[in-house]
Amino acid sequence: MISTIRTSVIIVVLTVLSAYLAQQVEFVYGGPYIAGGVFPSTLVIPALPIGFLVLLLLFKRWLPVGERAVIYAALAIGVTVTGSGLMHRFLPGLVTVSYGGFASPKGKYYPYLLQFPEWMIPGGPNSAAAVGAFEGDMPVPWDAWATPLMGWSLFFVGLFMTSLCLAWLLRTRWIETERLAFPLLDLPIVLLDGVADGQAIFRNRAFLWGMVVPALLFGINGLSHYYPALAKIGTGVDLQHFLLEEPWKALADFESPFVFNVSPFLVGISFLAPVEVSLSTWVFYLFTRFQFLVTDLMGLTEYRGNFLPNGGSVWLDWPMHFPFLMSQARGGLMVIALFSLWSARKAFQGSWRNPALWGFLVGIGGLWIWTMAIGLPPLIGFLALILFLIFSLAFVRLRVDGGLPMTQVYVLMGIFFLMAMGSGPQVFAQTTAIGFAFLAVLGYTTIGLWPAFQFEGFKLAERFNVTPGKMIWGMCLGLLAGLAAGYYFALETIYDHGIFALQEQGGARVETRIGRYYSYLFTLAGDTEAAPDWERLWVHVGGGAFTGFLILMRQRFLRWPFHPMGFVFGTGFGWMMWGSAFMGWVCKWLTVRYGGASTYRRVRPFFLGMIFGEIAMRLFWAGVAYTKGEMGMGYDMPFMTEY
Repeated sequence: MISTIRTSVIIVVLTVLSAYLAQQVEFVYGGPYIAGGVFPSTLVIPALPIGFLVLLLLFKRWLPVGERAVIYAALAIGVTVTGSGLMHRFLPGLVTVSYGGFASPKGKYYPYLLQFPEWMIPGGPNSAAAVGAFEGDMPVPWDAWATPLMGWSLFFVGLFMTSLCLAWLLRTRWIETERLAFPLLDLPIVLLDGVADGQAIFRNRAFLWGMVVPALLFGINGLSHYYPALAKIGTGVDLQHFLLEEPWKALADFESPFVFNVSPFLVGISFLAPVEVSLSTWVFYLFTRFQFLVTDLMGLTEYRGNFLPNGGSVWLDWPMHFPFLMSQARGGLMVIALFSLWSARKAFQGSWRNPALWGFLVGIGGLWIWTMAIGLPPLIGFLALILFLIFSLAFVRLRVDGGLPMTQVYVLMGIFFLMAMGSGPQVFAQTTAIGFAFLAVLGYTTIGLWPAFQFEGFKLAERFNVTPGKMIWGMCLGLLAGLAAGYYFALETIYDHGIFALQEQGGARVETRIGRYYSYLFTLAGDTEAAPDWERLWVHVGGGAFTGFLILMRQRFLRWPFHPMGFVFGTGFGWMMWGSAFMGWVCKWLTVRYGGASTYRRVRPFFLGMIFGEIAMRLFWAGVAYTKGEMGMGYDMPFMTEY
């Protein structure tokens, strides 16, 4: 029997502890991401919740497995919002626009700053709240932060509850009817059961040998960080060094490096993923190299389209030139989401009696009002929300069905309106440009993957016979505890050290720079006159059409080897893991082809051990960074192993 009070206390205590550790390890000391981040190896399976899961396994006599499942699902949500997955990218963005050159009356940003809603950011131009955040050595001005935090919390909670209602509507179809595999839950489930292949998990030799691989790799490379005389172990090859002649050098494009890189964590993830997905990931990534070769032969390498490179967001559209790979991937994402909704259409029939439907509609209405409050016109705000939910569902499907390492929704909603309508003062008001910029919080952070964590929570509830109500309560409590603890400890750290110190001396260079991008986004969108970017729009259509073709072929031919999810991931994000996907696919194909299902069951713990081993090394080097206490000197364990 699950004790609600005991479960709630454990969730709150562990979340608060995680929030404190995340600031010290990730933000200050520059250690590895332990509370989540935005890169594959950091958030796919967050380190701290897994560490707590192992700790709770020691108390399994007193904590039933269902209770531990609720705690894990709550921590997977609550812990990840406390650090680099949200707070470290969100909070600096609210003060950057009010400090220094961005707030200068003579600067191009100042007219926009005067248009900001008063509740949206703490203080005005060069206010004490902004100056103190950058220069540090002052207490947190909670009076200035109270209103912005309340306003943004309404958005975060509203988004969470809206996506929760949508996940509940699709739960029966995706979990009970389609029986999605949820490969990324394999490790948490094994740690909850405490058993792998009929043996105690930490007595399983295959699991222990799997742990040895990342332990040796990151043990030696971590020691090399602290003792440079010890050489690092390389795990990748930059193929650019071998492609020196024309036209082959085009395969290693400057904006899209051609690196064969292997990570134990991602090899394990690829082994657990469906074989068609891992195959398609590296095949379609190599197909992007062929596209670059053809582009070079056509003389279009420098063609960058009409709008994005000159007046919009370049940070989530890389590479920026033809053949516009991210546009192909986004078109495919839309088709995957729409096809998934069409396949689940019966789940919505007669759902008008379902409270979740009304909760979803009320949530959409509240979020719609919020988008108008930040400056978006009603129609644009509504369409932006619908687009976000479509992309969010697509990324959820890639994660829970394909087992791909999705950590966020890599899409800025505003770019679709800029591509379709153009930009400049004649197209959008300054307040609209501001709204577009700050909706980037959906793309720069991990909150777009909340539906994935919610689906995984429902799957754990089904697996361990937990009532959905208990699981929902746990996840909601995790979110609220994570937001409260994240606000407190992150702001205390920011005003103690200052953003300048955290950026230049600590471990927060990427996170604190995000605040600048908000300013770049609204000024570029509002000041740059450009026509609609029809080329990229048509590439979206082409990517969607090809994804539809792959879906059709999988429907018609049982042995069709290529998966639409692999096309989307390999085309848009394959650089993250194509080498690991290749190695994982080879290992799984050989295992199943020559050993069969029984061999696969025996080998599987080895790859689970590689995943767990890398997570364990993150926690180990986080402890070293914390105990050494030297600002910015921790071993951060790169999201892809170095080459």
